[in-house]
Amino acid sequence: MSSASSIKPYLIRAVHEWCIDNGHCPYISVLEEGCSGVSVELFENRKVTLNISSQSVTDLLIDNEIIQFVTRFNGVPKKVSIMLGAVVAIFSRESGQGLTFAPEINIEPNDENNADDSVLPKEQPSSRYLPSTGKAILKVIK
Repeated sequence: MSSASSIKPYLIRAVHEWCIDNGHCPYISVLEEGCSGVSVELFENRKVTLNISSQSVTDLLIDNEIIQFVTRFNGVPKKVSIMLGAVVAIFSRESGQGLTFAPEINIEPNDENNADDSVLPKEQPSSRYLPSTGKAILKVIK
């Protein structure tokens, strides 16, 4: 019996397609450790959020292990490669709807609670973990 492939790349492609079909701008949040082609000064708390709409990138490829595209930073074209394990969120800029993921690459323990919650309303708690159990929680935001 073979093991099933990860569902994560399928979910990322689905949210990306949903954004495009609804005229929204898809964004991804990624960890620095699994991202190449992005200047280090763009990372904040070792994370960066990137616009992956067709107006911002060319040659977009979202396969089962990597996301690749060409984009411009300060007018200079750069090829960006992102390991899927480094993707922590994909969401619509307009509505904030999307998905968050647990990082699947090695990060320092201090970074564990520094999740990118910029898509959450400011009154929401910033931690995705229950303090007493350490288990992840999911909140529906409308």
